[in-house]
Amino acid sequence: MAPTDRIGRGTSFAIIAATFALLTTGGTIPIPLYTLWGADLGFGAATTTWIFAIYVLGTLLALIFFGGLSDQVGRRPLAFAALGITIASTLFFLFAANVPMLLAGRFFSGVGVGLITSAATAALAEVYPGPNKAIPAVVSTAANMGGLGLGPLVAGFFAEYLPAPSTLIFAVFITLVTAVTLLTLFVPETNPRRVAKINWAPRVGVPRAARSIYLRSAVAVFPTFTLLGLFSSLTPRFIRETLGVDNLLVAGLATFILFEVGVTAQLVFRGRAPRWSILRGLPLLILSLGLVLTGFLLANLALFGLGTVIGGVGAGLSFLGGLGQLSRAVPHKSHAKSVAAYFIAAQSGLAVPVLTIGALSGPLGLTGATTAVIGVVLVLAAAALVINARPARTAGAD
Repeated sequence: MAPTDRIGRGTSFAIIAATFALLTTGGTIPIPLYTLWGADLGFGAATTTWIFAIYVLGTLLALIFFGGLSDQVGRRPLAFAALGITIASTLFFLFAANVPMLLAGRFFSGVGVGLITSAATAALAEVYPGPNKAIPAVVSTAANMGGLGLGPLVAGFFAEYLPAPSTLIFAVFITLVTAVTLLTLFVPETNPRRVAKINWAPRVGVPRAARSIYLRSAVAVFPTFTLLGLFSSLTPRFIRETLGVDNLLVAGLATFILFEVGVTAQLVFRGRAPRWSILRGLPLLILSLGLVLTGFLLANLALFGLGTVIGGVGAGLSFLGGLGQLSRAVPHKSHAKSVAAYFIAAQSGLAVPVLTIGALSGPLGLTGATTAVIGVVLVLAAAALVINARPARTAGAD
């Protein structure tokens, strides 16, 4: 893309990254607020599980049906659609008076995140002005993980210390989304429309030559995001029930630490080859899961906290490595639909712990359900490590 006379590549890169991070942040803002909504609207843990699940459903549907659309029509139309849908979802939260409104808000929030994910990730790679092509993948993963961690922290602070705990945060958020929408008007298109007639059929997948690399990336990111979902669901409960701390900011801070440790790891090791990152990240995930399970069973804060930090490093490296090796293996024309396929694997992993623990906690109890889920994730992470340890066949993977 040639530079435009509106704003330069560097400024465009910053706006795209900020927009991606902001919308991802919005996807996790509701997490600390479920207990407040539950008390006000009269629902319990089972309903909370469905409210979470419908967010993931919205994200997956957007990735499946529209994830590759920006390869045809350009990145800007998808970005504006994501921003508009996010504003609409925030209005549902602002005026939520019943569970259906919360479900609608979470669904459209997921759609917005799904739309921005593939478009922004592809646009960052296309507009980046520097010679180091690993930087866009680092920024993309940092925006994604950073936003996921920032949402609960900010919402926890608003809910604990400011008035209107379940609405003020959304008033601020919708203001910020409106601001980045206006800034996006000045961002040039990085992938001009190339087709006269749009093909609306789902366009998600990778070219045949890159499928082995996609398999490696997908099996690495699935347990990575399962770990992140597990922490997000376990940590607030561990802090409240085991430690007796009922402060929403503390619960948000614990989740924030996990994700931001991952972002820090990505920045520190950004110069490493993708395969190097995966082969270091997955063993750390396995170690983390063992520590978290032991800390959870023994009510040991030190072990749980150590597992959180190690898990953050492992998740950051695995996520970065998976996206990096896939981005290197696919051609420009297939970038968005390939990234969408990667994030479908990631979001599927995110939903697993919440839905499974919710389903099994009845017959097995919370402890039994948590142990079973962590056991399955350990097996998946070990299998992913074995697959990625084999020599890669496609150039650019290492």
